Amino acid sequence: MKRIVLATDSAQPSGMGEHMLTLGAALSGFDITLACPEGEAGRALLRKAALAGLAIKAIDLDRLDRFGTWIRAAAIDLVHVHAGIGWEGHDLVRVAKAAGVPVVRTEHLPYLLTSPVQQAQYRAMLMSVDRRIAVSDAVAASHEGTGPGRHYVVRNGLSPRLPSRPAEETRQRLGLAPTDTVLLSVARLTPQKDHMALIDAAPRVLARHKGAKFIFVGSGSEAEAVGAAIAARGLGDSIRLLGHRDDVPDLLAIANLFILPSRFEGLSLALLEAMAAGVPALATAVGGNLEALGQSHPLQVPPGDSDALAGAILRAIEDKALASAAARGAQARFQAGFAADRMAAETAAIYLSLPSISGTRP
Repeated sequence: MKRIVLATDSAQPSGMGEHMLTLGAALSGFDITLACPEGEAGRALLRKAALAGLAIKAIDLDRLDRFGTWIRAAAIDLVHVHAGIGWEGHDLVRVAKAAGVPVVRTEHLPYLLTSPVQQAQYRAMLMSVDRRIAVSDAVAASHEGTGPGRHYVVRNGLSPRLPSRPAEETRQRLGLAPTDTVLLSVARLTPQKDHMALIDAAPRVLARHKGAKFIFVGSGSEAEAVGAAIAARGLGDSIRLLGHRDDVPDLLAIANLFILPSRFEGLSLALLEAMAAGVPALATAVGGNLEALGQSHPLQVPPGDSDALAGAILRAIEDKALASAAARGAQARFQAGFAADRMAAETAAIYLSLPSISGTRP
């Protein structure tokens, strides 16, 4: 059985780490190891991987030569590097290639590099990559012309998770009244996710629906700024910051609307999870959001437009038929094209296109 390593050097793998977990669990016919740095987020990811039955490997970013030594000693057959921002993963590619194994690289975000030095480094790194994967057509298009070889598009997939407790209990734990309208956003608190636009939209929503409760799930570099913006607007009673949570299925079970106000996206797992759960989803019309929801989805808005965001939230709250139809359509799209098994099968086919993995000669 061929030995595959799913590796990232990101200190905050977040959704990308969840993708790696899902992929590792769904791939069949391979011996899978998940590898990442041993920071706080990395240790949490490694624990989840071990519980899922995957082999694990902590990466010391200060001694990457040891990772290369381990690749040789463990007789690894392929290293699959996962990268968010374009400067991630370069050293993992270099070390794996130096260890004599083929490298597959998955891009989880659009091409965002603007520095000529970083762009040159990216092109040079790609010379050592055997296969390139993008998580959406939009990501692939943004990377076109950035280096040799084409991208294989393998859209993200997931295995839907069920709630672990009754919805009433979840509401009670959060101090929510049965009549409160729950507006849920699951996303890292970073500029990319643009929580500020959602905070700006909140007063208009609350003016007509005082029982609306915005629930923000996630942590990140903008946590302090987001908290300050909420306090400055006097919205502390209506916008709750829950931080990182492992009970997202329970929160989706009480949500009246899922909101993703991102400025850009690869293909959001949080959005896919909302679609799978049958929760009405409102998202910005960017990148992978469009591919997930489809062009005709009625709850899409331009990025950075808080007025349009507020208007769409109000439509979803006040037009129950519209929200229900949007949820049914999105759930059907998920079931038709975003399952974990489909993602794993397409990824395995890319692995097997490499002669050293398929056992054929070039």
